[in-house]
Amino acid sequence: MLSKNFKFILFSAVTSLFLTGCESVKSAVGIKQSKVWIEKINFKATANANDSSPIKIHVVVAYTENLATEIGKLDANAYFQKAKKLKADAGDDLDVFSIDVVPDSSVSLDIAPSHSAGVVALMFARYTSPGDHRTNVSADYEIQVDLDKSDLKVTPIKKG
Repeated sequence: MLSKNFKFILFSAVTSLFLTGCESVKSAVGIKQSKVWIEKINFKATANANDSSPIKIHVVVAYTENLATEIGKLDANAYFQKAKKLKADAGDDLDVFSIDVVPDSSVSLDIAPSHSAGVVALMFARYTSPGDHRTNVSADYEIQVDLDKSDLKVTPIKKG
């Protein structure tokens, strides 16, 4: 029969390992904590958004640091030129969620990443005017995106 002191020491050790070792265990078995929380994007386009032309939107979720770095260097124009090749080369390391938003409309896009350990989520908007037209949308659960004549504005609704 185990002594009370030994049981207490064993209980304390197991509890301590559980409470302080979660990060170590996750690291040891390769579980990564996601940096991507976005679940829903609500779009509202003004009547003169993109000179009254539809705006193609891509939300891309990268699952590797290298891919996140590569995509993070691109403005919207460069991204859309390379989008098909990026997805073909990345395979399961990249999710792409796409929607076309027409002027003077409101629409929502649900984001359901295929992996639980996204590194970054970037949104690219294909405007006819010059500019970056991209933003990091990783940190919040739900956002409002206002699409104006020549650019976009993001407002968090439900913070991550």
